[in-house]
Amino acid sequence: MKLLIVYCGGSIPPRPDPFSVTFDDTFAERFIRHLVNEEGYCNGCGALCDHCRDTYGIDFTADIADVIQLPSVLPYYLDDPAELLGGELPPHEATVAINVHQEVLLALPELAHHAGSRVLIAPSEAPEWVTRWVRGEVRKACRRLDMGCAFPKPFCSLQPGIHPTVDEFMEHFRIGYPRLHLELGDGYIREARVLRSAPCGNTYYVAFNLKGAPLDASVAEVVAKYWHSFPCVASMQVDRELGETVLHMGGFMHYRAVQEALAEAGVTVELPSSPALARISA
Repeated sequence: MKLLIVYCGGSIPPRPDPFSVTFDDTFAERFIRHLVNEEGYCNGCGALCDHCRDTYGIDFTADIADVIQLPSVLPYYLDDPAELLGGELPPHEATVAINVHQEVLLALPELAHHAGSRVLIAPSEAPEWVTRWVRGEVRKACRRLDMGCAFPKPFCSLQPGIHPTVDEFMEHFRIGYPRLHLELGDGYIREARVLRSAPCGNTYYVAFNLKGAPLDASVAEVVAKYWHSFPCVASMQVDRELGETVLHMGGFMHYRAVQEALAEAGVTVELPSSPALARISA
């Protein structure tokens, strides 16, 4: 599956035009660095690094059709968003749009479809990235074009079952809602393997540091310590739709993934949760 990534990014001037909108590319850069398994991307273990990520075969460089970086500062209203994208996209099968101008996102389904895309995913790592109205319009366009689409908030909340092409995307790139396999010792986690990672790669760091963690509720402290220190870069602003910060949602995703993996291994442990988990919109 060939992937096209579109994002807005680059340096932002200290005093941008007051009639413009600015875009931060912190998450987009992390997503790309994870997908190509960039050397040194995960440096949490410092000199003790044993390159655990390399054992997973997660370098998808050959599967990236192109990366289109749009300006970090754009006018509120665009005369021609399609022209900003170059008018024609390179051939690809899956499109991921990260923190792009809303008018660009509205133009993407038609352009991506003509380039062969079968699925469009536009995550939100902050409340303002994709508005409810834009989600609705893009969904209608994707339905008309027989494309799958998803708007996970955050990206690591992306679950299978939305559309067959979304499932195919998740399976191919092994990203979305985290999944783990645990091997247990006598009262502790002996080994943790990632089956599916958060799209930024955070799950690999959490899994590596789960080794030796106790089989009780205090395992949450291990998850929190390493998920925070990777770190998660989602917004700490409370999202009105979720009633929770997007960053905390990333944490709850990892708590739940560990809890589910423990249950599959025969251990019942209640880890921190939130009512917002039930309000996640795909």
